[in-house]
Amino acid sequence: MQKSLFLVICFQMAIVTALAQSFTLSTYKPNGDGKTDDTPAFKRLFADVKKAKGGTVTIPAGTYYLSGVDSIQIPSNTVVMAYGAQFYLPKQLGDKARIVLFSGTDVEHFSWFGGYFQGYCFDHRSPPNTWEPNVNTRVFVIRTSPQGRTDQLLFRDISSEKIAGAVVTVLGVHKDSQHREVLNFATNVTVENCTFLNTGKFMWDYGMLWQIIVFPEMYTAADQAMARRYFRNDLIREGVQLKAGQDKVFLNNQTRTIPVSSSDAPQQALCFFGKNLPGNLVRGKQYFVVESGPDYLKISGQPGGKPIRFDQNVEERISLIYNLHEAYAYLYAPVGAGPGKGCIDLMGCRNTRVQGCKISALGDAMHIHSSQNNLFANNQILGARMGAFFLAEYCKNSTITGNTVDGTNGSRVISIERSNEDVTVIGNTFRGGGRGSWINQPKNLIIQGNIFINNTTKCERDPWRGRRSFKTGDWESYSEMYFTTYEPNGRYGPVILRDNVFVTGPEAKGVIELFPHGSDLLIEGNIFKGGNTTILQGEDTDLTLTNNRGGTLQRVQQTTMTH
Repeated sequence: MQKSLFLVICFQMAIVTALAQSFTLSTYKPNGDGKTDDTPAFKRLFADVKKAKGGTVTIPAGTYYLSGVDSIQIPSNTVVMAYGAQFYLPKQLGDKARIVLFSGTDVEHFSWFGGYFQGYCFDHRSPPNTWEPNVNTRVFVIRTSPQGRTDQLLFRDISSEKIAGAVVTVLGVHKDSQHREVLNFATNVTVENCTFLNTGKFMWDYGMLWQIIVFPEMYTAADQAMARRYFRNDLIREGVQLKAGQDKVFLNNQTRTIPVSSSDAPQQALCFFGKNLPGNLVRGKQYFVVESGPDYLKISGQPGGKPIRFDQNVEERISLIYNLHEAYAYLYAPVGAGPGKGCIDLMGCRNTRVQGCKISALGDAMHIHSSQNNLFANNQILGARMGAFFLAEYCKNSTITGNTVDGTNGSRVISIERSNEDVTVIGNTFRGGGRGSWINQPKNLIIQGNIFINNTTKCERDPWRGRRSFKTGDWESYSEMYFTTYEPNGRYGPVILRDNVFVTGPEAKGVIELFPHGSDLLIEGNIFKGGNTTILQGEDTDLTLTNNRGGTLQRVQQTTMTH
């Protein structure tokens, strides 16, 4: 750490020496009372810095209120020293409010040291709330133009609490909305020794609101009212009737027609809820439409299947939810949520370093996407409502080492998603996650010398910690770690899992699950302990299993994994 700090200071001093002018916020007469908007003073300050083509900026210790009405433009060739400065965002923010405090395009040689940012991100566990769930507030957003250059960015010793979005967002240029191909990378981005607590875009988690709607007896009246307020109520059909001996679901199907299901996609599935369902229907379980009329549906357990004939009358009218993808998986984030993920959000970057930080989030903790040459080292993730460690799609050459990651019953403790290449995960501890570790179609992956402890807590039979599945209506089931593909002809591998310790929880489906189409898979020298130490091997997987302690191999047939 001392060596790292020495290098940072040397880097800063080299820039300072090259810059001719120094600036202080005091010159621009900020109010500094924490109540009156200081944005105009900051805008005048940084406008002058830009005219001077950079400089050193001092923001004195004090309390500053930033309304976020206008974003403050930050220039290149600038070092900002903000130690002791406290920045407060508005205490009241309504539906779809959007704030970016500091922004810039094609910024080079920019460093920000110190400062504390206070927000009021929605948290249903801690009412009352003064920000709506879909509020989006970000502190630094730096973009890159197609022909421009973003380079040498450093953020150090910054702290935050309950900012409803990323503190640091750096964006390269992508070819299209799929974000697979980067046309122009932002380069050399460092986030170091920062503390971002309960920060990041708020997320509900997969299926949480759905579960409260469908199984209300497990929750308080206040919980039910919250769910009804923020759920996609347009997906609910009320007044549904079922009659014994008949195979028709009676409802008004004229104004918002539910068509026949052509596939088993959750977008074409429905589920029932309410009191006293027929004995041959499962509350919350997905069903598919096999016949559709203006005032009725016929349903089955699979598309094109035999219609279900109900075994009893339902005295009270019940309800159904149609389009379980929107109701369950897609509603992980609030309706109308803003952009970005995590408290650190790097997309289309090359040469990234996140080191020595402490972070927690009310959604995803961090997000690195379509970036190359990534180092995530010696950080502490103290909790996340959704993904804890999130190496998202299309990254290359990433090293994850020396981190302690506490999933705190969030979603996945690790997500290494969609076609990551050349990834090394070594010497970390991952514990307490909700849906295990998801590795999706990787190439050249090494996971070595790590500890994994009970990361399937979402499988618990508990209304808040656990989550039911729309596929069965029963509680979810996940393995501690699982490997999947996402492309029709996709394959994953080579993969080395070596010298790790896995301690599974009591509800784990298995310890490692290998979905079909894996090549050159080596599982060697690991220790498997806990509630379930089964290694589930799917079809068409080339596996070498050797010198492990514990663990039993079971060959299985699997369907596509969903949330």
